[in-house]
Amino acid sequence: MIMETQNLITRLQSDVQQIIETVETELLPLGKSKLNRKQAPDKWSVLECFEHLNRYNRFYNPELEQALERKGKASAFHPGWLGNYFVRTVSPENAKPMKTMAHLNPTGSQLGLPVLEEFIQHQRHLLELLTRAKSANLNHRAVRVEVFRLLRMKTGDALRFLVAHQQRHLQQALRVADVMAEERV
Repeated sequence: MIMETQNLITRLQSDVQQIIETVETELLPLGKSKLNRKQAPDKWSVLECFEHLNRYNRFYNPELEQALERKGKASAFHPGWLGNYFVRTVSPENAKPMKTMAHLNPTGSQLGLPVLEEFIQHQRHLLELLTRAKSANLNHRAVRVEVFRLLRMKTGDALRFLVAHQQRHLQQALRVADVMAEERV
């Protein structure tokens, strides 16, 4: 399957912009105590969902930054099998629960509104990276995989993975916020 690079980047930019708008309008106004509430001790709060994403962004944004510095002629993007696997795994449509590695699991963290502010900063940086990606070769296997750093993903696959992962946990955070709001009514 070949993806037209400009269409892919435009779609991802739109997705990231939607993520920012949703966080700013639906979650930031809730306040620290509501954002820290949990449905159960073994479930994540809204802020834990975003701290998990921040931990990924702290790894992937610099990786993408380096990958986009590589010289290469932009061409049609060909998703790789590894990228497709990771995107399918974290897709919001995949309702199967996943185990999180300890260093990426924020359970028990003391969290406040700066978690959401950091997340939004990461998203704005990702928008800048996506703009740069329009003129890059997204087929280079230049981005290390966070959970197994010996593996490398194509730059385009890493962008797809990062956005899908963020959409998955945004949906999770919104479900938590909705359930917590219903319980307080």
